[in-house]
Amino acid sequence: MDKQENKIWKIRTIKDYAGAHNHLLIGCVLEINDACIRLHCRSYHFSQELNSPQDVSEGALMVRIIPWQRIEIINELSNSFGYTKAKLTTNDSGMVIVHDGVYACTIGFQPDRRY
Repeated sequence: MDKQENKIWKIRTIKDYAGAHNHLLIGCVLEINDACIRLHCRSYHFSQELNSPQDVSEGALMVRIIPWQRIEIINELSNSFGYTKAKLTTNDSGMVIVHDGVYACTIGFQPDRRY
């Protein structure tokens, strides 16, 4: 595996079962190879009903290995993003975000269904 230095990624993974929830991983890339990514990260799970941080289930901080075929999209974040201490909150637009006090990373947004 190729060693990585200070790359912080947000990864959306694919789920193949009915009623699958959204699944995000945010953390530091430890290693990459042709088969997988090794990531020190937190996981975030949420359904289509995403109205507040309480609608997001936050997983433990740990090392996870993600096969490339399970990855839908990767967003590279600032290498200074403090993912280990970041907190779930909302921004002024109502988006659910993970914020470390300096940088914010979007988790998701549920448009107002009243219209």
